[in-house]
Amino acid sequence: MDVMTRTTGRTLALLSLLQARREWSGAELRERLEVSERTLRRDIDDLRELGYGIEAVRGRHGGYRLGAGANLPPLALAPDESVAIAVGLRAAAAGAVTGLEDAAARALAKLERSLSPAVRRQVEDVAESMVPLDPRPADVDLTVVTTIASAIAGRRTTRLDYTRRDGTEVRRVVEPYRIVHTPQRWYLVAFDRERRAWRTLRVDRIRHAVPQDTDFVRRQIPDDAVRQFTTHSITTAPYPFRARVHVHAPADVVRQSFDATVASVTEVDENSSILEAGSHSPDEFALYLGLAGFRFDVLEGGEVRAARAAAGERMTRAAAR
Repeated sequence: MDVMTRTTGRTLALLSLLQARREWSGAELRERLEVSERTLRRDIDDLRELGYGIEAVRGRHGGYRLGAGANLPPLALAPDESVAIAVGLRAAAAGAVTGLEDAAARALAKLERSLSPAVRRQVEDVAESMVPLDPRPADVDLTVVTTIASAIAGRRTTRLDYTRRDGTEVRRVVEPYRIVHTPQRWYLVAFDRERRAWRTLRVDRIRHAVPQDTDFVRRQIPDDAVRQFTTHSITTAPYPFRARVHVHAPADVVRQSFDATVASVTEVDENSSILEAGSHSPDEFALYLGLAGFRFDVLEGGEVRAARAAAGERMTRAAAR
C-alpha cells in the first residue's frame, strides 16, 4: 500500500498539529492523537514521503517540528479554520486596498475549490448573511502600501507625493514608522524631516511613494504611543473645537460608545476616564456626549461647557411644557 492510499484523517490531524506550533514532544503528539510510538513514527514517515520536511528534535524526551524554510505542500486546515480564512478573504476582496481585491478573490476561489461540500456550504451561508453597513472606504493603493512597508522594514527615508485636506499637492521626505488602520482609513505615522515633527498622513492621499538612498535610525516608540498619537491626530487635531472631559465611567465602557476613530479615552481609575476629542461645533460635541448617557465634567473647552449648559436649559424648558 503506497503512502497516498494510507494517508488517513489521523495523519492530517498530525500535520495540523505540527503546523499549529513550532515544536511538539513525542509524548504530546501521542497523547493528542491517542496513538502508540510506533504509529506516530509511521505517520511521521508518511508525511515526510509526501514532501513535508519534518525534523526530529534531540533532547531528553525527543520531539518533532516542521523544518524551517521547507518546501511544504498546501496547509491542512480544519473546517473552522477554512471558514475563518474564507470570510477574511471575502472581507479583503471588498476592502479598501486597491489591487488587493483581485488577489483576495483569486485566493478565495482556490481555497473554495479545495473545500468539502459541507464546509463550502458554511462559507456560502456566512457570505450570504453578511451585509456591509458602511459605504466603501477611500481606496488605498496596494503599491503604495507595499512600498511604504518595505521602507519601514529597511529604515529608508521615503519621498511622498501627497494631497492635503484642502486639495493642495505637496512633496515630503519622511522617515516612515508605522501604518495604522481603522475600518475606514489607513494612516502612515512618519517623522517629517523638513518640519522636524511627527505627522499622520492618510495613505489614500499618497499618490506616489519613492524610497530614497538615505537610511535613518529608528526612534524607539512603543506601539501604544503610536496608537495614541494617531488617535489624537484623527479625532482632535483637525477640528476647530476641542475639549477634554472627565467621564464618570470606566474607560472600557466609554470606548464602547467612543472608539479610537472618534475620541481618545484614557483610564483615570476603575470608575472614571478622560475623553479628548474635537468637533465641527461646540453644540455637536455637547450633543454626542449627552446622548452617550454618561455623567461628565468639562475640564477644557469653554465653548463646549457653554453649549452643554444651553442644551440643558432648552431640555428643561421643553420638559416643563
